[in-house]
Amino acid sequence: MADYSIWVSQYAIAPSFPETYVVHGQPGSRPLPFTVTIVHGGGHTILVDTGFSIDGDGQRLADLDGISTWIHPRDAVARAGFKPEEIDLVLITHAHYDHMGTLGDFPNATVYAQEREITKWRWAAGLPPELAWLRIGLDPEDLAAVDDVAQRGRLRLVKGPVRDLVPGVSLVPEFDSHTYGHQHVEIDSVSSGRWILPGDVVYSYINLEGLNGDGEMVPIGFATGSQENCLLAMQEMMEFVGGESRRIVPGHEWQVSERYPSRSFEDGLHLAEITLAAGTPSRL
Repeated sequence: MADYSIWVSQYAIAPSFPETYVVHGQPGSRPLPFTVTIVHGGGHTILVDTGFSIDGDGQRLADLDGISTWIHPRDAVARAGFKPEEIDLVLITHAHYDHMGTLGDFPNATVYAQEREITKWRWAAGLPPELAWLRIGLDPEDLAAVDDVAQRGRLRLVKGPVRDLVPGVSLVPEFDSHTYGHQHVEIDSVSSGRWILPGDVVYSYINLEGLNGDGEMVPIGFATGSQENCLLAMQEMMEFVGGESRRIVPGHEWQVSERYPSRSFEDGLHLAEITLAAGTPSRL
């Protein structure tokens, strides 16, 4: 094991996002942040997901999501005190445009993703127009970026769970859930214990804690796979963290910046400090 610090840095915000995508069947809307997560310790600086760039399809998809504020993900990383060149591992939870863009902006990172996630999105990209829903959220340029990373010898496609990719950091897939080959990240840190970065199998603490805080989990509303698989994944996550929902850190949850120490910037975006390794100064 190693000792890790974790920061969640917002790089974009959609001020009025449909609630039904976040919590299955619920009316209304909510502000939806878009984030990258930095994990530092054990000799590694890890970036979980890489956000997107507002050019080409990225701009079109951002407009569809109603995004009003955006900074480049590398600038969101800088707010936690790290340069793009310092990132040595990139862990991709899934291939939606807001999670797998800007791969080329982290030139020294080895990129890990589930093989099923990449191959199934390539399949979906070739489907006829009437089946376009099966590729919703994909920026085809991101697949080209994956090819470029592969040609540079920096891509690792894995098949299933990877325990202790580096000490205390594991990749755990939940196939056919939010996406075809989605995976979440488990962290077991010496000083602060267990944490989960769930990708988009969990959008909100409501998914984990229930509509009324009664503990009856509610699945996300947007799944290429099934809500059943999302719920089973959430149950597994809760077991890993001993039932402490606060140890699961959803990247699209505004409350992350309220439940954890955070700093607000002039553009309205936030940096949340989830945990600090022993002796690590605050970045807030």
